[in-house]
Amino acid sequence: MNKKSLTLAEVQELHKTGHLEEAKNGYLGLLSIDPNNVDAMHYLGILYAEEGYYEEAQQYLRKAVDLSPQDLSLQLHLANIYKARAMYDEAITILQYIINANPHFAPALNNLGTICYLKEQWLEAIKYFQAAIDVRPDYVDAYYNLGLALNKASHFSEAINAYQALLELASQHSGARFQLACLLMQQNKLQAAIDQFYIVEQEHPYHFETQSNLATSFLKLGWLNNAKTHYMKALNIMPDDIQILFNLGVISMQQGKTADAIEFYTRALAIDPNIYEAHNNLGVSFLSIKNREQALRHFREALRIQPENEAVRHIVNVLMHDKTLSSSPPEYIRSLFNSYADHYDAHIIHSLNYDVPRQIYEMVNKNHDVSHVKWDILDLGCGTGLCGELFKPASHTLTGVDLSDKMLAVAAQKNIYDTLVQFDILAFLKDKRNAYDLILAGDVLVYFGDLKAVFDEAYQALRSGGLFVFNAEIDTKNNYDMTESGRFAHSAAYLDKIIMHAHFETLAYQEIHIRSQNQASVRGHLYLLKKGSIQ
Repeated sequence: MNKKSLTLAEVQELHKTGHLEEAKNGYLGLLSIDPNNVDAMHYLGILYAEEGYYEEAQQYLRKAVDLSPQDLSLQLHLANIYKARAMYDEAITILQYIINANPHFAPALNNLGTICYLKEQWLEAIKYFQAAIDVRPDYVDAYYNLGLALNKASHFSEAINAYQALLELASQHSGARFQLACLLMQQNKLQAAIDQFYIVEQEHPYHFETQSNLATSFLKLGWLNNAKTHYMKALNIMPDDIQILFNLGVISMQQGKTADAIEFYTRALAIDPNIYEAHNNLGVSFLSIKNREQALRHFREALRIQPENEAVRHIVNVLMHDKTLSSSPPEYIRSLFNSYADHYDAHIIHSLNYDVPRQIYEMVNKNHDVSHVKWDILDLGCGTGLCGELFKPASHTLTGVDLSDKMLAVAAQKNIYDTLVQFDILAFLKDKRNAYDLILAGDVLVYFGDLKAVFDEAYQALRSGGLFVFNAEIDTKNNYDMTESGRFAHSAAYLDKIIMHAHFETLAYQEIHIRSQNQASVRGHLYLLKKGSIQ
């Protein structure tokens, strides 16, 4: 068939059915017969735009507009080409011309909003998207764009409302549902976010961001098994995602699954051998299974990446001289708890049945009625403030010290501490003398093997009669030893010796459940010590 004999309708049919080369030749054939065929120019411009040839698209659409300036659809398509080419001023000029000619032309209002959005003019974008919706209340694209702009403008509740309204119009709009879920997650409405992500997952089971966000939501709730399931699904979609591999390593260590943690960290390092946190955490992982050679190798790599890091340098020196590591590396503790902060409370309380803060409070209260005191209290390794929350009513001042800035940020949101300090606890205690009536150490000494310095400094920091309350994990064989969880356990004989050496008096002792790990109870010591006589 002679292509020049095709009608416009026949060429359009080729275009609609994806026969783009034949359609292009058809449009050009029509223009060879009639150079001023506006419709042929219009659709040829659209075809070029679909193929990404914006300069050619602009050429034909510009000529069509010059021939038919009153055709607002032509004007709109030309504006879209200018927008695609980041020629925003030209696009705005055309869109404002359209709106002046027809204030109820919703697509022009929506497109003007998208340009404002691209220029990061969020409030202007919101105004135009809302105007488009006012003209056309069922305008799905405008609702979606409005949600994006409201989110950028930090109008989160309004953005949620926009996506919910869109889903009332189009319940199958996966993009809107995903954005709604992300906003709910951002607002810590985690179960509601999970419900929405699950609906998206049903339609798009291999959407990486949906799986990773589901994992993150479960992680924030402290549900590690659920989080791990969805991180694994995300990893199956993107096997080389370093952040997912690292997160899986952290979760595995929290679960006491050292071999899994080693595997995930090692895979991350195979992709990028310069990840300091992965080398540092691998060093601790190998130490926990008594593989000093591999631990030393990874701490050396961590030092190569951060040569000024004195904490890691100290660990390397200790291991090179075949000494026992006497405390967990500060950089490891900071890395671990920074990655743990946003889900620490939920995980440790609900998933691990952790009840140490309450048991500490009850032990102190049995010996001194805390309802009638106002003490200066120091919370060592305060974390997110689980101990501080209980002791706040008994405090004249409450000071929290921790290595993790992210844990401290969570504690700060609770508004219970008078002072929060990011510092190593030993370094913090060194210049404190007779400053506190009570020192709390809830789940802190598990990151120290040798406790002599901690007890000596705590004694000096207490006033006469001051109290020191702490827990530790039980070791039945050695003075102290690192467990597979990367924490230290201590024998009662060792603790009693250190307590006596530091001149503390033991007021109370009991064996307690600290937490669950691998569905078994981790047992621990709980001590209340006194310096002199309490006032």
